[in-house]
Amino acid sequence: MDYKVEEVLGNYKLLRYPKTTNKSLRAWSNAELLVADYVKEKNSETVHVFNDRFGVWNCLLNEKRITTIWTYASQKKAITYNLELNKLDVEIEYKSPLDTLKEVDLALIKIPKSLELFELFLQQIHKSATSKIEVVCGFMTKYFSASYLEIAANYFEEVSQTKAWKKSRLLILKSPKKNEYKSLINEIEWKDTFLTQYYGVFSSGKIDIGTRFLLDNFKMKSNEIKVLDVASGNGIIAYDVLEQNKNAEVTLIDDFNLAIASSKLNVLSKKTKFVCDDTLDSLSEAYFDLVVSNPPFHFEHENNIEITFNLFEGVEKCLKVDGRFVLVANKHLNYKTYLLKLFKVVGIIAVNNKFVIYECLK
Repeated sequence: MDYKVEEVLGNYKLLRYPKTTNKSLRAWSNAELLVADYVKEKNSETVHVFNDRFGVWNCLLNEKRITTIWTYASQKKAITYNLELNKLDVEIEYKSPLDTLKEVDLALIKIPKSLELFELFLQQIHKSATSKIEVVCGFMTKYFSASYLEIAANYFEEVSQTKAWKKSRLLILKSPKKNEYKSLINEIEWKDTFLTQYYGVFSSGKIDIGTRFLLDNFKMKSNEIKVLDVASGNGIIAYDVLEQNKNAEVTLIDDFNLAIASSKLNVLSKKTKFVCDDTLDSLSEAYFDLVVSNPPFHFEHENNIEITFNLFEGVEKCLKVDGRFVLVANKHLNYKTYLLKLFKVVGIIAVNNKFVIYECLK
């Protein structure tokens, strides 16, 4: 394994979506290249791929019949973008992590940061696994956790590791165990009720402290009827909005399909709309009275506030004149400078030693 990255990629060109000015962020990892090299000579004509974030495997293994288990709307866009860039067929068979798969004899996983999501992937594979299945899991060694092995051992008899190559390594899983499946849904206590969310959704098993701080200090105004919850997660902010005003018309938008699926379990108003997308481009301009958000800046193991800033620009476009944008953020991110470029007034509703709640007026 002394080849160069360029030799694995061959003539393929891979770019990130969304685009970034950070030159250190690539559209592939060595772990993904190691997986692709390991399986390229495998006889299986079909392959199920998990967490193929920018379409590396969809491009490098395009001659195989690929089923892509998608988790992000932006992932679908990235895969299409790179397939088109390399003049490859863009007709992809997509499944969600909650779908039942056909027979699976070869599966590829780039192990996600969320151990819960890793387990959800393995359970989905296991339910449709053939007796000869091989699951090839790639990861960067700096992110290794013994929990990888523990979770894998719940589903497979054989769990082995390869030698490291360029700070990446593979887990190879074979021989599926006979299993009784546990529920992969978390139940979260909130006030006098319980909310539920699928494994892998942000802030597993509890309410994130930033969101909790926001909701402790957030009060709606009587004229705020059309409300948008950006990066909505399990829907707790929208849930609170409807607790304050049951007549509100709430739209929830999140890039992560399991977040949208979770919010549908919690936000039951017939006036609610759910959108799985990474931008606000599909929403009407100058439409919302109020936008509320705990916007993300962590994406897997990366920090990328460029994505957050793009969301802010989208909020400004879809907010009515005199509309209000309320968001909570880590103090060290200092979003105020950028928000002032978009909104005529940027004030602070509340602040503590870690978080600040901004109120922006268009």
